[in-house]
Amino acid sequence: MTTKTYTELLDQVKSLCGVEFATIELPRINALANRRAKRAYRASNNWPRFITVGQSRAVTSKNVPYVEGVLDTIGTFLKIQAVAPYTTTSPQDFNFYVDSAGAKLITSVSPSVAFVTYKKVLSDVYGETTGMQPLIPSEWFDYMAHGVYADYLRAEGQQEKSQLADQESSMILNDELVQIEQQGAGVTFGTRFLTNVGGNATANSVARTSQG
Repeated sequence: MTTKTYTELLDQVKSLCGVEFATIELPRINALANRRAKRAYRASNNWPRFITVGQSRAVTSKNVPYVEGVLDTIGTFLKIQAVAPYTTTSPQDFNFYVDSAGAKLITSVSPSVAFVTYKKVLSDVYGETTGMQPLIPSEWFDYMAHGVYADYLRAEGQQEKSQLADQESSMILNDELVQIEQQGAGVTFGTRFLTNVGGNATANSVARTSQG
């Protein structure tokens, strides 16, 4: 998937703001950019670059932890299935709930592995400083630039201009989200998640077919 550099982002923000930032201002701009990146990340569970589909994960006492060895850390559980998806016509979906330890399967069986579709954690901090990630997802680039512009205007007391810039950034992000939905990701990776972990024990033990 394509990326753009943080340097390009900073240049775009400078162009929108019409200023050359002093060195002392750059950390503030960086913080605003990363805040916007987090907002974009949280706006959808279906960003393709953050989705892992049907990865085999170890299960102990019906628990699927967030962290396992060198595998990516799970940020959001989307689906947990008994067999690898797309290798059989109707793989069983496990109902589950999530706590601080990970996902707890609601089933009468005790599998040793499950196949998890999940959204990876956003662990990157974008920037030019050593230790930061210099490459930004291209699908977030324009949103981040216009969002930082809006935040900058707000901090400068230009409320009316800030509101207009915020509206522009929201429209840009919405356009990206529409593209995700048009790709069908929302249907394929719809979450099977139960907030009520009680319910009917008999019903919970029945095999369920995929909704995707």
